[in-house]
Amino acid sequence: MTTLPTINALVDVVLMDGEAYQSRVEDTSGKRLTVAAPFGVAPADVPKVGASMELAWVAGDRRQAVDVRLVALGREQPPRWSLEAVGSIRLQARRNYVRGGGGEFVDVSRRGSTYRGRVIDLSEGGVRCRMLEDRFERDDRVDVTVSLETDSITVTGSVLFVRRDPENASYDVIITYETSELVGRAIRGYVLLREMEERRRNRESVANAG
Repeated sequence: MTTLPTINALVDVVLMDGEAYQSRVEDTSGKRLTVAAPFGVAPADVPKVGASMELAWVAGDRRQAVDVRLVALGREQPPRWSLEAVGSIRLQARRNYVRGGGGEFVDVSRRGSTYRGRVIDLSEGGVRCRMLEDRFERDDRVDVTVSLETDSITVTGSVLFVRRDPENASYDVIITYETSELVGRAIRGYVLLREMEERRRNRESVANAG
C-alpha cells in the first residue's frame, strides 16, 4: 500500500517548469503536508498559492510521486510550504534525458502562426527556448522545429511553462514532447557532440593559458 511521505522524509518538489528541488517533510495532516521551502528556488520562481506541482520521494526501492497544490507559503523562519495532495500516489519511472545545446534557432507554430526564438537547452523530452513575444499559454499544442547544424527536427508537443524574463525583455517557454527513436537518437547525438566540442575548447583554453 502506498502512503504519503512521513515527517522528516526527504522529498523532491517539482515545479511547473520541470525543475526539481530538494526539501523535507516537516508536518503532515491527512492529505496536507508541510515541507521546508525547497532549497535553491529563486525568489522570482516561487509559485503562487494555488499553483500545481509534483511531490516525489523514495519509499523502499521505489520512487513515488503525487500531484499537489500549494495551499500556503509560511512566513516563519526557516520558511515552509503547505501542500495538499490532489491525486493518487503513483509509481514513477523517472527517465533522465541528456540535456544541452543552446543558441539554435527554433520555430514554434500554433494555429497557423509561427514564431521564431532561440534554444536555451534541448533534450529528447523537451526544449526550453527564449521568445520575444508572449504568444503561448500553458497546455497549448504546438509544432516545434529546431535547427541542428545541417539538419532539423520537427516534433509536436505541449507548452508546460511560460515565464517573463524582464532582464532580457523576452519570454522563456518550456515545451515537452515525445519523440520517435530516430528523432531521439538525432537529438542525443547532437547534444553529446556539442558537449564534446565544449570540453575540447575548454581544454584548449586551459592549455593556451598555460
